[in-house]
Amino acid sequence: MRRGGRILVVLGLLLGAITAVGTFLVLSSAVEQGRQIPTKQVVVALQPITDRSIIGPDAVGIKEWPETALPPGEIFSETSKVVGMLAIQPIFPGQIILPPMIIDKKKAGEIGTRSNAAFVIPEGKVAIAFGISEITGVGNALQPGDYVDLLLTLDSASLPTCPPAKPCTGLEGLPVTQMMLQDVLILQVGAWSSGGEGSQAAAQAGILTFAVDRQDALALKSAREQGQIDLVLRRAGDHKTVDLEPVTLQYLNKRFKFNLTPPLTSQGR
Repeated sequence: MRRGGRILVVLGLLLGAITAVGTFLVLSSAVEQGRQIPTKQVVVALQPITDRSIIGPDAVGIKEWPETALPPGEIFSETSKVVGMLAIQPIFPGQIILPPMIIDKKKAGEIGTRSNAAFVIPEGKVAIAFGISEITGVGNALQPGDYVDLLLTLDSASLPTCPPAKPCTGLEGLPVTQMMLQDVLILQVGAWSSGGEGSQAAAQAGILTFAVDRQDALALKSAREQGQIDLVLRRAGDHKTVDLEPVTLQYLNKRFKFNLTPPLTSQGR
């Protein structure tokens, strides 16, 4: 019995030694890995931050971030540099807050602006105002940050109805509707100086501000003076563009099987 007890003691000591050595190796490996990946403290969003909103102290925090994964340029390492600033784009939880994402509202006042409109225009875009009604504006459902498509209806009666070497069908020269612009960002609902947002501001002011390319701004101005434009609201997160067929009376006649026939002209009788 004594001999068996000694064997158990020796085995216990041996197992303990093996456990200690294994723990030491694991800890050493972890320390070594920590040394191989240097980190830096950065300011990140702890909750969703909407564009044109003031960043509160509860919305941001400090997080260790691998230096090799940091974006180039200035990085905030103190929340005091961010709290109280104005977000000029949506910021999502866990996202590093960078200088181009925020502005100081005081600076906007110093240069004599009445709003922060110029600061929220995406790079490469311009802002253009557009009048709406309850019908064309999707029942006043539009909000800042939404994306819409623009439908244009033109009356082509002023265009040649019978091109050379092509017979007339009797349906030429009628209005045609087509998707003019897609995935257009709404910067503001209502007048900027009023500070109103949301559907109530849209109903009162009847105006939106779009962010579009310069060429699209020219096209939009021309289109609203020569035709009728309606808006369709996109589902949140949907930014796909599609190719669509223009809709005319011929299209409706064929697709929905009205079986309309053009009236006979005096020459065709």
